[in-house]
This record gives sequence, structure tokens and C-alpha cells, in this order.
Amino acid sequence: MHHLELRTTLLGKGSYGRSAAPYQLLEVAGPEAAEFLQRLCSQDVLGLPEGAVAPAGFLDAKGKLQVTALVFRRGESVWLETQADQAERLHELLERYHFTEQLAIHRRDLGPAYETVRAADGSGMVGECRWADEGAALVLAVTRRGVGFTRSYGGDAEQADHALSEAHAEAVRMLAGLVRVGVESEASTLALEADLDDHCSTTKGCYTGQEIVARIHTYGHVNRKLCLLRLPMGEAITAPVALHEAEDDLPVGRVLHAVALAEQDMRLGLGYLPQDFQAIGTRLTLAGDGEVLVIGFDELKTSEPNESSAN
Repeated sequence: MHHLELRTTLLGKGSYGRSAAPYQLLEVAGPEAAEFLQRLCSQDVLGLPEGAVAPAGFLDAKGKLQVTALVFRRGESVWLETQADQAERLHELLERYHFTEQLAIHRRDLGPAYETVRAADGSGMVGECRWADEGAALVLAVTRRGVGFTRSYGGDAEQADHALSEAHAEAVRMLAGLVRVGVESEASTLALEADLDDHCSTTKGCYTGQEIVARIHTYGHVNRKLCLLRLPMGEAITAPVALHEAEDDLPVGRVLHAVALAEQDMRLGLGYLPQDFQAIGTRLTLAGDGEVLVIGFDELKTSEPNESSAN
């Protein structure tokens, strides 16, 4: 079962929805808000038109991933939506770099997010936002790797065909390759290792960590990269576990997080592998015991299911 087949299995019966999805909103308000975020985050905030939504990363000076968010503009304000467990870190980061700029940083509560997910066309990330009730209600709609997410804050939410469980929601997020920082990344993880190329503008000016991103794009590639993995059924994985090369039983990478999908008799996980083991169809073992299959995200290379990609 590879990426497309799993997407059909998880989302083929229509839309799935849940209340109180774990996301939070922040607003950077003021005449210098866009310029402030342009210097801090990896996305081209100044080039973002109203109504558009784009993914962004906040990196340290060495290109290591600190926070991810969706960014969008409304008048002078720039809004950020981030996963709830990253919200405090993002707020602290923004305040740390706020000195004399004419802006204010606020957490915004428009009500709980109602999230709907469904299968969608396209693999790249696209997004849009719509405001209603004079700014008291917001709808964000984004698509990445064939998964569509709609989150409604305030107002009337679109009702889904089926209920979305926590495990199902985590699996769908993994399917889209949207990492949870600190869960599917480590302090040493580079943004481009975490499959976040579309979060990083290659045309804007300087931002924190930009030199490392530009150097990787210009001179080579990262030594390891995020991969979507099918693992044998078992308990959820919440701490790194070694992935071994199938023939020689040597450790080659690690899975950082996996959730159990009982109906599919499998676990879905995200882990990091070096280039020789990233091809879809590569077979590995979990700490030397239990077969693991790479099922995404390297769509450019595909090996036969019974072959290792090691050369």
C-alpha cells in the first residue's frame, strides 16, 4: 500500500470532520508587521496577496526548524495559524525579536477550529482564506500532497460526511507531510530535511536561516530527509526507533513518530532516511525486527517493492 492507495483508503469515503482541532491563531498587527515577519520567517510575506495562504517555517541561524505555520494577510495585519503545541513557542519567538517595530503580537480566539479533511487534486501546497461576519469568522483551506484541509473558526462550519478520530487525523496529517515540530523533528533537524521546501521561498531576501537554505539549494542536497513509512501493527511510537537496512541489519535511519491504524492492520509513521534509502518501495526493518516499507514522499524515484534502493 503506497501513498496514493493509502490516501484512497483513508479518504475515499468522502469528507471527515472533527471539532476543536488543535490549532491556534496569532495576529501580528501594525504598519510594520509584514516587514517584521519578512525578516523572520522563510516565506515571502510581502509578496503574499490578501486571500492567499502559504506555509512558512521559522528557523534558527543554522537553518534548524523551530516552528511551522500558515501565514496570510488582512489589511496591515499578518495572521499565523500554527499547531496548538507550537503556539507558545511561536509567540515567544516573535516577542524575542520584537524591539521598536510598530506592531503588536496577539493570540486570537475566534472560537474552536472545526476541521474537515478530504482527498484533493495536486501534490503541491496551495491555500486560500475567507473572512466573514466583519472578521469574526475565518475559513482556511489548504491542500498538500493530495490532502485537502478546511478549518473554520467561528461562523457556520461545513459539516463532514464522517467523524474524524484523533488517530485518523494524525495519519492524514502525516500523509500530507506536515510535521509536528518536536514530535517529528529534533533540535538538529533542518527545514529541508523535514520535506518543507515549499515553506521556504527561494526568491525573497534575507531571513533567519536563509543562508543555510540557499547553500543547500545551490550546492547539493540534505544528507537525510523525511519519509512516510508503513510499519507493522503495534503500539504508537513516540520516541525515535532505529530503522535498519534489510539485508545487513545495519541502522540507516530512525522513525520518530507512528500511529496505529487498526482497520488497516498497520502503523503509519514519519522518519528520516539517507538518500540511498528514500525511494518509494524500499524495504527496511524496525530496529532489526518487523518489516518497514517506504511509501512516500520521494515521487521522483521508485524501486520495485522487493528491492532495496541501496547501491
